[in-house]
Amino acid sequence: MNAFSSLLRWAGALTVLAAVASLLVSSLGGVASAGAGASVATPYSVTFSETGLPTGTNWSVHVAFVGCGCDGVRRTVASTTPSITIPITNGTYNYNVLAVPGYFVNGSARGAFNVSGANATPIAVAFDPLVTYGVQFRESGLPNGTGWSVQVRGNATGQERIAEDRTGSSNVTTIELPLPNGTYHYTVDSVAGSFFLNGSGKGRFTVLGASPATIPVEFETPPLFAVTFTETGLPAGTNWSVRVNSPGPPRIHFTHSSTTTSVVFEVPSGTYSFVIGEVLGFRLNGSVGGTFVVTNSSLAESVVYVALAQGAFYPVAFEENGLPNGTPWAVTIAATHTFGPSRKETQSSNGTTVVALLQNGTYRFTVHSIRGYALTAGGSGTITIAGSSPSVRVVNFTAIPTYTITVNESGLPNGTNWSVLVRSQSAGSTLWPVRETEVGNATEITFQVPNGTYCYRVYAVPGYTISSGSATGSLTVAGASPAEIEIGFSPRA
Repeated sequence: MNAFSSLLRWAGALTVLAAVASLLVSSLGGVASAGAGASVATPYSVTFSETGLPTGTNWSVHVAFVGCGCDGVRRTVASTTPSITIPITNGTYNYNVLAVPGYFVNGSARGAFNVSGANATPIAVAFDPLVTYGVQFRESGLPNGTGWSVQVRGNATGQERIAEDRTGSSNVTTIELPLPNGTYHYTVDSVAGSFFLNGSGKGRFTVLGASPATIPVEFETPPLFAVTFTETGLPAGTNWSVRVNSPGPPRIHFTHSSTTTSVVFEVPSGTYSFVIGEVLGFRLNGSVGGTFVVTNSSLAESVVYVALAQGAFYPVAFEENGLPNGTPWAVTIAATHTFGPSRKETQSSNGTTVVALLQNGTYRFTVHSIRGYALTAGGSGTITIAGSSPSVRVVNFTAIPTYTITVNESGLPNGTNWSVLVRSQSAGSTLWPVRETEVGNATEITFQVPNGTYCYRVYAVPGYTISSGSATGSLTVAGASPAEIEIGFSPRA
């Protein structure tokens, strides 16, 4: 009895191993040892050959199937020899030669290649030493020991961008960055309590075979004085905002918000303009803006909000055309302050009408999209309510046509379960993302999809191998159903 139980366990283990092996074969596009009666694809390869690196230097290449994971490989391979060979299957691939410190690829470090029934054309990679020159930034006007930083962005691509895009920080007067030839833009980060003079917080420079002249960064760190705006009239916790400007020098442009009764600015002496942010449901008792002058002392400004009379609520109706009965749909309506966050609400329905109750004012609306349908009219806009309900907004949905992807199998016994995955190749390649797996026990499996590019995978069936057709592949749907996919199964030897 024990021997019989052991035998059963061994048989079960062998069945599981066979299923796993079959799945691996399918995942690799049929790469396996050929059994009797099986037609198995042989993997192809792509070879990258480098020149320019010192002997024994480690370098690496990443290749990725251009698709969605239904086929091909995605791997990074490193080597200390001049060549790297990567096994692959049919398909289109992107490659990326990874950066090597002190070197860059003379040419494109990125690209694509195609494999169709043979090894890919070998790809040559030429490395050159990366020559850099010191670019120095020198600040003036900051208190001793103050930290400051600068960000530099070049105009190159690929590996040179890694060398050109730099950030430097210091708490002394100079920052030096090693940069290769190129044209650059720089931005100096702001420092609390200090201001830039003469537009020196950003600029442009060129490196051409030598270090450029030192780039000056001029700060001013004047005494600061508090300018406090205090509001009355708003309910506790209401968000309100103030914007302050000064043409300078130094040039100042601040917007501060608060949910308390005060908004405080720390600014140097000078003349400023200000604007008070609008708050929904309130008006300002006085002008929304003005000027103030700071002369070596703090300053206080008063802001008075007055609640508007609570008007009636008026129904605003949206009516849809084109959706099947019972389909849920929704509209988001928002009223926005001049500054600060928006006040919004979303109303939904599974009937033909969505209704929102709104007071007088101007509102923006957006109708939510629905998979399988296009918004052909009335999807967004503005509504103004002034003492009565506006006219009904008509929203038109139009069904997006779909087409049939058909996969036919032969060779499986009647009633055997088998399955297929269909998935969008990449973002933006279809009208909506598709990732569907269908299981069937008939000879045909179908998918309904919109125009786009897709990949498919036929999953392994325990005890069988795919002997004709391709377990994986890609296809395009463009205004019609594509050619049917034929897959043949054979019993595994």
